[in-house]
Amino acid sequence: MMDKWTARNGKMIINILVNSPKGSLFLESVDASDSSTDSTKMYSLFKNTIDSIGAENIVQVVTDNASENVKAGDMMSACYPHIYLTPCAAHSVNLIFGDIFKERPFSTVFNQAIRVHFYIVQRPLLLNMMKRFTKQRSLVKPAKTRFATAFLTLARMYEQKSNLKKLFVSDEYTSSAYGREARGRESADIILSPSFWNNVVHALKIDGPLVKVLRMVDGEQRPPMGYLYEAIYRAKEVIQASFSDQRKYKRVFEIIDKRWDSKLHSPLHAAALVLNPELFYDNEERILGDEPLWNGYYECIEKLIPEESVQDKITEQFSIYRNAEQLFGKKHGH
Repeated sequence: MMDKWTARNGKMIINILVNSPKGSLFLESVDASDSSTDSTKMYSLFKNTIDSIGAENIVQVVTDNASENVKAGDMMSACYPHIYLTPCAAHSVNLIFGDIFKERPFSTVFNQAIRVHFYIVQRPLLLNMMKRFTKQRSLVKPAKTRFATAFLTLARMYEQKSNLKKLFVSDEYTSSAYGREARGRESADIILSPSFWNNVVHALKIDGPLVKVLRMVDGEQRPPMGYLYEAIYRAKEVIQASFSDQRKYKRVFEIIDKRWDSKLHSPLHAAALVLNPELFYDNEERILGDEPLWNGYYECIEKLIPEESVQDKITEQFSIYRNAEQLFGKKHGH
């Protein structure tokens, strides 16, 4: 995994980590400050790292979606045809959030929430007043990424909906200087507006399931590869079930599908789902009927294992796995 970040002193650092079933291992850091990280240089970094580890030991190289990485990945594929370039799942899910927050009503409601929040926190006396109403709870709950923070901020505000309304209609507020100034009146109008809260609920129903996906791919409890395909499917299922009107989520699904199809989805994810017994046996009928999933599975087998005799053996042994025979034990529910 190539993790690019900027240090506090302005240096561009690329951390190289190796992930295996035993966990993640930090390999080295490369200072990329003195040279532009164009595709040729990134390919050189890919190649040197692959050669030092051994190409036969590598299944994928994980990077963000920067164009130089994609181009370097194409060069890598020509040299190492069995190795996948996989976009970082957390980065890709964050891009989905970024796209969603550009759309109305999500952009509007988040900007309104932020305006109210900043108005309050920039005025210590008003902040203290609010905390008396919210029982010392703040409105922002920091998270690893700004989009997760945005979601959690809306969730926290919704949690405090009645207390915030009480604050803005209280004599203490309306008779204060805050209640008379323009931004104070604007904040009160937002909090007392039914459409604001309707949009908050709309945003939470959309973003809640996606935040779960983000937490899964950004967590360290288990490798997300075998769960991502299913997680995206389930997130969409939950979102769809939350609305009776398809128009409420149609654009969001277009955003998810575009990112999933063009960037995030990989045959590796398909194979990982098929070969994940925790998910396969409980969803066997749906998985077996998912043609794109199987196309990805077979594509992955062909890419990783060029020898046809080994491919044939895998196909033969798959029925043992499917029927939960031998080492795979009894099928769930039987």
